[in-house]
Amino acid sequence: MIRRTLALLIAALLIGLQGAQAEVLDRLVPDAELVGEARFKVMFFKIYDAQLYAPNGRYSAGNPYSLRLHYLINAKKGRIVSSTVKEMRRMKAASNAQIESWVPVMDSAFIDMPKGSHADFIHTSDGRLTLVAGGEIISVIEDTVLAKAIMDIWLGPKVRDQRFQDNLMGRSK
Repeated sequence: MIRRTLALLIAALLIGLQGAQAEVLDRLVPDAELVGEARFKVMFFKIYDAQLYAPNGRYSAGNPYSLRLHYLINAKKGRIVSSTVKEMRRMKAASNAQIESWVPVMDSAFIDMPKGSHADFIHTSDGRLTLVAGGEIISVIEDTVLAKAIMDIWLGPKVRDQRFQDNLMGRSK
């Protein structure tokens, strides 16, 4: 009886958090619908599942959209920041000095993401990036160049995995 009650309380809490996160998404990306989804793997290791949401399910870089990452591993903030920096350098998103100047911003904006959790990276029409986890806005990146560099990791012209991007953007067959 106690286990059942505890399970119901946990389920209600999770539904409440997902509802709060959906409210933020609805407010910042009106009429958000799924564009596509993909799983990111490194070798045989599943890292996260990604879903792209945009107004009426139509992605456009200049309009609001949201990238939701469902973590399949425990992802520490430091690892998230270092992986982001590595990808920015690979893509030549900015000079090394510029990328280094962004590290403290990302370090304060990102959080640890436990296995089973998810975060929304919501790109607003004015170019800012709002990060949402656990139904709460955890940070807003005002630097539009940094915001674009972060989102280009998944949605830009120099992605690491074209098939992943095609699935995310609903272009797969």
